[in-house]
Amino acid sequence: MKLAVIFGGTSTEHYVSVVSGTSIIKNLDKEKYDILPIFISKEGKWYEYTKNAKDIEIAQIGEDIEEIKEIDNIIEILKKQDVLFPVLHGLGGEDRNNTRTI
Repeated sequence: MKLAVIFGGTSTEHYVSVVSGTSIIKNLDKEKYDILPIFISKEGKWYEYTKNAKDIEIAQIGEDIEEIKEIDNIIEILKKQDVLFPVLHGLGGEDRNNTRTI
């Protein structure tokens, strides 16, 4: 099963999301899931975390993700996944205001 873990983001809780996302990746069953780590920078750019999921360690608060490659077409990448696991904290994550009407 293809599983994208999405973490980071533009909120003030960016680094909390990085810690949470890398913790989840470290603890997922690598035999069961084909994990695609996706990092969102503080500026809102989407990147593939190119480090092998088996080698990812839990980040520390304030630690920057360095082994990244910018994603040109995020929609096409996301459409190829079976499951999307958003690990985004703060505004734009779990604090997003979803009360607007269409």
